[in-house]
Amino acid sequence: MQEKKLTPQQAQEVIREAVRLQQAHDEKIDAQTLETSAAEIGVDPQHLREALRRIEQEQVRRAQRRKTFVIALAVVAALLIINLLASQRALNAAWAEVNLRRAQLQNVQQRQANLLPRLEQLTQQANAQQRERLQLLIDAIRNNPDAVQILAAQLASDPSLRNDWLIVRLMDEIAGSENRIAIERKRYAEAVARYEQTANRFPVNLARPLLGYPRQVN
Repeated sequence: MQEKKLTPQQAQEVIREAVRLQQAHDEKIDAQTLETSAAEIGVDPQHLREALRRIEQEQVRRAQRRKTFVIALAVVAALLIINLLASQRALNAAWAEVNLRRAQLQNVQQRQANLLPRLEQLTQQANAQQRERLQLLIDAIRNNPDAVQILAAQLASDPSLRNDWLIVRLMDEIAGSENRIAIERKRYAEAVARYEQTANRFPVNLARPLLGYPRQVN
């Protein structure tokens, strides 16, 4: 043995391991001793050898089962990791599209909202009848988007307002903004539908909770 210096703790560990190995060796019974002991109690050596053969076969089968189990566990783990990575990529892409479409929708809605100060200024300058109709449009922009385009078209075609190019131009801008909002709202709804379809599709739906993505878009 090469000279090697050990710390007291290392030396104690080495001694404990050596004692354990010695005890394990002493507890083993060689084949000759086993045959002698079996003969003493009247066991036929042929039966003893058959028993040994069966025991060895069973040990081999157990080792094979353990190996198969470990391989199967590794395959399952690999499939889980692959599913997590693929799900992450699919969900991330779908979620990014939802956020993009939401931002675009909010952008065109904000552009329409920016027209309100100009519309309110025109309302103050209009007569009582015109003011009432313009106020309906203002309220629709704030609370009833579905009616905006209709009201804007009606105001743009109103003979009493048709000659006022400021109102006509503003109505055109509002109607155009409403068209863009309708388009972006449709695109956003489609992106939401695609995300929710992806999030609830097998096997992505198994990985989704682990990745922290919602099942539905609020």
